[in-house]
Amino acid sequence: MKKLNSQCLTALFALFLSCNLVAQENQANIGTPDRSEDSLIVIKPEEKIADLRLIIPPEGFESTERFNGYLHTMAGSGIIMTMIDNVNYIKLDEAMTEEFFASEKLTFIKKESFTSDNGISGIHYKSTFNSEGKLFIRYLVFAGDLNKTLWLNITYPFEMNGLLEAEILKSIQSITLNPTRDEN
Repeated sequence: MKKLNSQCLTALFALFLSCNLVAQENQANIGTPDRSEDSLIVIKPEEKIADLRLIIPPEGFESTERFNGYLHTMAGSGIIMTMIDNVNYIKLDEAMTEEFFASEKLTFIKKESFTSDNGISGIHYKSTFNSEGKLFIRYLVFAGDLNKTLWLNITYPFEMNGLLEAEILKSIQSITLNPTRDEN
């Protein structure tokens, strides 16, 4: 799990560097066409702890104090949840290049767009990687609106794919940005 957290932080840093949003603010008087007084404002994405109620985790996954998300110890699987403010998932998608996957030592398998059962649009990427001679599957999921993106980093052993993949995809379909269910 420590290596997983390190990889997540590295990926998040890479995404932040490549996804700065730029806006212009005209500081001249309204109606004045003089653009020489324009200033550049850089809005940087901001990582926040995501509310765990934004997804319904697969059966057997429990919240953990080891990271913000859910863990299934018997399956060796985890879902790390992060909210990224000031960026939308479409901008994050632009950073998901072959170079990104190579730099993270991930083998890209597929990319799919989706709309959750709660009307939240997003994209998920399926990839694999090796850790200490063992093959793992990683889903990188980005979903949200114009101003914020929920980032899920889902990792599980390849041999658990037959048991977990359908449940993971159901959990992705449960994404909401307005949680209403009570915390268990």
